[in-house]
Amino acid sequence: MQNKPYILISGATSDIGTSISEVLCKDYPLLLHGRSKEKLEVLKENLKSINSVDIWVADLSQIDSLKESLKDLMQTKQIQISGFVHCAGTIKILPLKDFDMNYIQEIYNVNLFSAIEILQLLLKKSNLPYLNRIIFISALYSKRGTKGNSIYASSKGAIDSLVKSLALELAPNITVNSILPGGIRTKMSEAVFNDPEKLALLSAKYPLGFGQCKDIALMVQYLLGEGGRWITAQNYCVDGGASMC
Repeated sequence: MQNKPYILISGATSDIGTSISEVLCKDYPLLLHGRSKEKLEVLKENLKSINSVDIWVADLSQIDSLKESLKDLMQTKQIQISGFVHCAGTIKILPLKDFDMNYIQEIYNVNLFSAIEILQLLLKKSNLPYLNRIIFISALYSKRGTKGNSIYASSKGAIDSLVKSLALELAPNITVNSILPGGIRTKMSEAVFNDPEKLALLSAKYPLGFGQCKDIALMVQYLLGEGGRWITAQNYCVDGGASMC
């Protein structure tokens, strides 16, 4: 059995997920989640971590099979989870009138319901004594609306609301917080950053300019560590001051 419990990072092959993995691998064994085994293997190899790194391949939009898949892996690898960082997310920008129910279901499955499924497993008595940190990567859109983003924003708003009650439910042994990134160039936001007109409008809202994926990773590192011991039920805007403008 492993001496040190793992940090589970969902969506580890995303830009922010990769940065979180790079920062955390120095201090923790990691269980990296993603949909592509090939991408996960590449990430694992690139980390060159002195700590153990394992991978979990699963499609979070297919929530019915998640618990059994993760349970089997944890039992086979004899892994316990001390921290869960839910970084996985999906977005589709459309006016509400054009949203197909399948799109809505997929966004909520990946962004919210999959995390609940995972947590229900991690809170079972076999893992509960090890679990002490839960961190959701939310979005500034949960606080500030934009056209065409109603479904994505509402899924992130649900996460921020979940944090408040779940933190009270799991205290005093487990902290629960969310991080709301602002303007960071990732594959998901690339369309905005490649549009000069949209970029000019957006940049005016950021007193400190745009951020980097590592800014989010360092906040995750802080909340997972001793500095996060007395912090729970918080929704942290890491956004270069944009939420104040």
